[in-house]
Amino acid sequence: MTEDQPATVDEAPLPTPVGQRIRSRRLELGLSQAEIAEGMLSPSYVSLVESGRRQPASSALSHIAERLRIDVEYLRDGVDASVRTKARLALGRAEMALRDGRADEAYEQFTVLVGDPGLNDEQSRAARLGRALARERTGDLEGAIGLLSELADEARQSPAVQSWLDVAIALTRCYDRVGDYDMAIQVGEEARRAAFDLGLENTDEYIRLGCTVLGAYSGRGDLVRSNALAAELVAAADRIGTPHTRGAAYWNASLIAESRGELALALNLVDRALAMFGEGDDLRNLARLRLAHAWLLLQGSEPQAQEALAVLDGVEAAIRQHGSITDIATFSTHRAEALLRLGRLDDARTAADTALRELGDRPWIGGALARLTLARVLRAQGDVEQSIREAALAASALESMGATRVAARAWRELADLYRDLGRTDAALDAYDNALRSVRVGPHIPAGLADEAVSGSFDAPLGLTPSATA
Repeated sequence: MTEDQPATVDEAPLPTPVGQRIRSRRLELGLSQAEIAEGMLSPSYVSLVESGRRQPASSALSHIAERLRIDVEYLRDGVDASVRTKARLALGRAEMALRDGRADEAYEQFTVLVGDPGLNDEQSRAARLGRALARERTGDLEGAIGLLSELADEARQSPAVQSWLDVAIALTRCYDRVGDYDMAIQVGEEARRAAFDLGLENTDEYIRLGCTVLGAYSGRGDLVRSNALAAELVAAADRIGTPHTRGAAYWNASLIAESRGELALALNLVDRALAMFGEGDDLRNLARLRLAHAWLLLQGSEPQAQEALAVLDGVEAAIRQHGSITDIATFSTHRAEALLRLGRLDDARTAADTALRELGDRPWIGGALARLTLARVLRAQGDVEQSIREAALAASALESMGATRVAARAWRELADLYRDLGRTDAALDAYDNALRSVRVGPHIPAGLADEAVSGSFDAPLGLTPSATA
């Protein structure tokens, strides 16, 4: 059979669902194929579409839908316009619930919408992403990582650029919060490379992803990479970013400046970030930025504890309404630090205990930091033995997560506790762990290297193995 010959009865294709819907609607309206075709198509083309011999192009289908006075999406997949409208409205309500901080409610609404026939592919993906973000807000970071990983795998298979970047930002952030900095960096840098290859290095999404990766580098203690990336992101944000993106870049750069001991610069950058976020409606990140501002006020040789406490009091309602479980626990931890500096030890102890209770038994970096704050409060209260236990737990947890710089600080605090008690051997072990946390190992003379490798040197008694050494 040549291409010009008609199909035999056995070879005739069955009408497609699209063709059947077109024919059914045409007959319902009492229109001829010529009337449907008028203005763009031929009657024979309409006949071929109805019989399943042609798949209509998008423009042709839009013309046919207009002539039939029906939703083009209905012709395409058979879903009535009212069903689509209902699903779109439900998606909007779920997204509003998430923005307003009603994470449990948002999770339930997104869950119902997953697989809803009234959503197109992009809307269905938005529902799945919203479900993952709602899980993150409720504190279920592991569950959020599972849902986001599925979306990331699909994006890698068919790289829709926006879908990969927004998922990568959320996935990197979740890995960062559970303390898995290596995975956070791996996911974030993979997405950055993919976006760069597609020429997206001058987009807001690319800069926001870079800011998220920067946080993981900083948490891991990689200050060289952190400094370079912070400078790159600020320059890029100033060049092409929106106020929100510029604010994110300044925010992250302020934390890197603090790590270098440049507190005045850090406070200046966070003030600029607050001005940028103040122009938008991102209430959650504005509240989180104010938490960062309070934390910076507590740093340095002359902490501004009263000012920090005033900032925290002012942001508490917004954090509790719009923040995640980790944001709320961070608020309590910072409040404990401020109260400790002001000498309000009982209140500080209550705030530190509250942070740990809010996080439960989740093995996250926020819990380790709250425990370290509790150790400081206990020491100030004179409960040195309990302070030692809390500090040791915090230091071990931070080191196991790869938070090298913070872990080193925790080991140092523990060492000082031991030293003040006159427990010299324990203090030396803790100082050694602080050095190992930042990859400063013991020097082995060249002539003894072979013996060390063969195992003839034992670690000092009581030394906790370092995950990063």
